[in-house]
This record gives sequence, structure tokens and C-alpha cells, in this order.
Amino acid sequence: MQTRHILALLGTLVAIIAARFYFIETFAIRLPFWDQWDAEGDYLLRPWLEGRLQLAHLWQPHNEHRIFPTRLLSLAIFSATGVWDNLTEARVNILVAACIPLMLLLFLMRRNALYGPRWLVLIVIIAQFSLPFAFENLLVGFQSQFYFLIIFTLAGIILATLYPEKPLAMVGVLVVSWLSVLTMASGILTPLAVAGVYVLRSISEREVNVKHAVLAVVLVALAGLGYSIMPKIEANHIFRARSVGELFSALRYILAWPVSKSWPAAIVLWLPAFAMVPWLLRKRDLTPADLFMAGCVMWSFAQTIAIAYGRGQSMLSVSSRYTELFTLGLIGNAWFAVRFIEIFRKNWRIAWLGAVFFVVFVMGHITRKNSDMRAVRQTHDLSLKQDANVRKYLKTHDPATLVQPQFEIPYPDSIRLRSLLDNPTLRGILPLDKD
Repeated sequence: MQTRHILALLGTLVAIIAARFYFIETFAIRLPFWDQWDAEGDYLLRPWLEGRLQLAHLWQPHNEHRIFPTRLLSLAIFSATGVWDNLTEARVNILVAACIPLMLLLFLMRRNALYGPRWLVLIVIIAQFSLPFAFENLLVGFQSQFYFLIIFTLAGIILATLYPEKPLAMVGVLVVSWLSVLTMASGILTPLAVAGVYVLRSISEREVNVKHAVLAVVLVALAGLGYSIMPKIEANHIFRARSVGELFSALRYILAWPVSKSWPAAIVLWLPAFAMVPWLLRKRDLTPADLFMAGCVMWSFAQTIAIAYGRGQSMLSVSSRYTELFTLGLIGNAWFAVRFIEIFRKNWRIAWLGAVFFVVFVMGHITRKNSDMRAVRQTHDLSLKQDANVRKYLKTHDPATLVQPQFEIPYPDSIRLRSLLDNPTLRGILPLDKD
């Protein structure tokens, strides 16, 4: 890589790591939160300490998900520290999350694909990984599954893009696709997106590659297998969109993000890829970097459809924890917006349209900055109340101290929380007793 590439890579990673470190050190606390108490504490660390943990427990269902890599990471952190500490996990997640922009930039730089106006993509990469809009994932160490899912997806797309003919790479694609299935429910979309990369390659080359066709079919079957073993949670059906109208209403919120519920913004933010990929295919000018970015867009767009359907009933806003699933798609659309500028650079009466993407994206984040920080501070204030109430219970053993409004204790059921706090195994590893 060239010196400027190395400097840009280091500068980007330092900016992202520093920003995430600041938010975690300022707003995260050591106390486990919500699902951590069951899935991580009672069903993972406690069996581990009591010698009852079996290998199959690592991919047992957690709601609709299986969180296999998150469980492995939790065990590794606990084995190294001996303390069940959310703050430590959140700090480790800084490095896990930083692997995503690292993979993106290494791919582009090693392909010599970053030059001229293409450096504008850094705006989106830095913003998406350094701003606190996804505070639910940022401040809770247990949410590492979102980062693992994106990492596995990137790995699959990179392998399909760079090594389409190598058998070892094809095996790697199948492995990371299955790991995605074992990471989150929406991991079934990873093999579909990678299959889409092989299909786009065939269209670009104007021929059907038998090996790619067979692998694409296997990937689709893998997604189907993943869906068949996905836990079906009846209680979550109440969140599903009940009609096409409700689905499209939810998409107005999701596709417009970081702008709030705007079809014009949604069109500006997602049109670059949907317009440029067919154009580049027709011109036979789809480069490996274009193919890679197209795969990113396909995956994120599929995620938006899944969220709109699964959580679309009467949607009024996009949940913080889902927003990082849009990141690859926004980066991909930024890439194709720049490609539009490149192609029409001699005609600025048209080329300026590509810059509209960046204007809308930047203004969207500027507009939401105050509301995001307000949500972060409110979450922190509630976390401090949770910490105080748990400490009070551990000191007094008075059950009334845990009968508090929602989110003023770190678990939705005070009776269940009390039983967890009274368990000697869990109590012995809580960070509160270590202060």
C-alpha cells in the first residue's frame, strides 16, 4: 500500500476507536443489562463455573438468535478477567467493531480503488462507526453479535469477489455464511447476499459459470436451512407488519435513516446503487470494488426489508440497535454516488447529483445529533439508577428496593432479578462486589 493509504487507514481507525472509547468510558457502566442476565449470566457463565456447560449450549437459541460468537467472546473475556463486567466487554467490542472499517479499507486500498473523489467514502465510514446513534450496541457488551454478523458478511463478500474460482475460498464462503446463521436470525441473509455477488459476476461476464451457479444454489439452500432452524417466538408476531401499507410505512423510516421518515431522503440515499449497478453492468464496467460494494448494498437492503416486516407494526422510529445493519448499504451507496460523479465528471450539470447523497447523509446526522446525545444521556442516567438500586438490594436484601419503574432496574422482572442476585455463583462474579 502507498504511504497515503497507510496514513488514511491509521487516521480513520484512530478516529473511530477514540470516539467509541470516549462514549464507552463516559456513558457505559459495569452492571450487566437486560438479556445479559439470562443469556450470558445464568445460561453461560454460571454453567461454565459450575462445570455443567456443554458444547451444544454455545449455539442454543436466544430469542430468535443463536449468538454463538458472542458466547465465545463472553467466555474468553470472563476467563481472562474473572469478572462479569459489561464495561470490559464494551471496551473489547471497540476492537471488534473496528475490524469492520479495517476490512473495508484494506479491501479498497489493496485493490488501489481509493483515489480522487472516492476518498469521499471515508466521510460515511467514519460517521457510521464513530457517532453514537447505535448506543444500544455501543454501551452494552453483549451486543457484539451485530459486529460479528457484519464481519462474517464482509468476509463472505470479499471471498466471493476476489477469489471466485478458488475452492478454498468457496469453502470459506460456506463457513462464514453458516457462522452468520449462528450469530443472528438475520444472518440467513448473508448467504443470499453472497449468492447475489456470484449472480452479478455471471451477468457482468455474460456467461453462466457452472461452479458459481451451483454454489449460489447451495447458499440459497443454506439460508433456507437457517430459516428452518430459526426459533419461532410467537410473542414477537405482534410486532410484524400487518399489511403492505404498514410495510412501506416502516420502510419510509428505515430507508430514510439517518433522516427521519422521508421518502425523498430514502430515494437519495439508496438510488445510487440501484441506478449505477445496472448502468455499469450494461457498460461492462463493473470492477471488483463495484461488485464488492453491490454485495454490501444487497445485504443491507435485505436487512431493511426484514426489519420492516418483522418490526414494522406501527413503527414510529428505528430502534438504535438496528441502525448499524444499514452501515454497509450506506457505504455502498456512497461508493456508487462517487462512481456517478466520476462517469459524468465532464458534465457538471449532471455530475453534481452524485453529491446530493453526501449532503443528505451529512445533514441527516447533523439533524439527529442532539436527539442521539439526549438518548445516550437518558440511558446513562437510567443505568446509574439501575446500579444504585442493585447495590441497595445487595446491601439490604430488601425486595422492595427492586420494585422500580421500567429501566430503573437492569432486568424487566424484579422477582427474576432478585433470584439472579441471590445466586451465589452469579453474585460472586458481579463487578459490583469488586469495587
